Amino acid sequence: MAANPLAGWWGKNKRTGYIVAAVVVVLWVFIQHDSGPKTKRDAIPKGYGSSGRELYVHAPGSPKKPIPLVLILHDDNTSAKTFDHDSKAGSVANEKTFAVAYPEAVGGTWRIDSPDGPDARYIRDVIDYVSTKKSKIDPNRIYIWGVGEGARLALTAVCSAGTPAFAVVGVVGQFTQEPQSPCAGRVPVERVAETDWDKKVSETLWKASSGHRLPA
Repeated sequence: MAANPLAGWWGKNKRTGYIVAAVVVVLWVFIQHDSGPKTKRDAIPKGYGSSGRELYVHAPGSPKKPIPLVLILHDDNTSAKTFDHDSKAGSVANEKTFAVAYPEAVGGTWRIDSPDGPDARYIRDVIDYVSTKKSKIDPNRIYIWGVGEGARLALTAVCSAGTPAFAVVGVVGQFTQEPQSPCAGRVPVERVAETDWDKKVSETLWKASSGHRLPA
């Protein structure tokens, strides 16, 4: 019986074969881990009061069931794009299955006045737009996180007409004077005393927020 040429090749190249197989497995695991939606620049369309205002959205288009939504508000003099990169919240969202929206301040400065001010209304338009046009969102599991002036706006915008719009407010940083939320005592406020917002902060806020929901 003639010798099997493949057996001879395997005998000489067994180690190389194992290495190639290991590399393929590692690449497959990496691709699977990295799978998920990417953050995309967007704008509020016509028909909304905030039409034309920009935002970044990180959301699966057709989840099997409604998923939570997190709004992340950057500080003054920075940008939503920078915050998407630094916070790594999109990576956490892919791992935990939720959507993220990064509203953008006009000229890098939030207008913090009242729950019915222009930026608070824009926040509500972001929720409506992402929920109706970008993904399938659970209305009882919408969270808002912010840092610096973004945190102040988050605390101001947490209510709409006296009704909680968010299940949790996440505050990053420390304040000497903090605005009183119109829903004080009715909406949990989770705090992380950090100056730099990285993936660990996003993971901490998600762990603190994810167990809360608005009453159905």
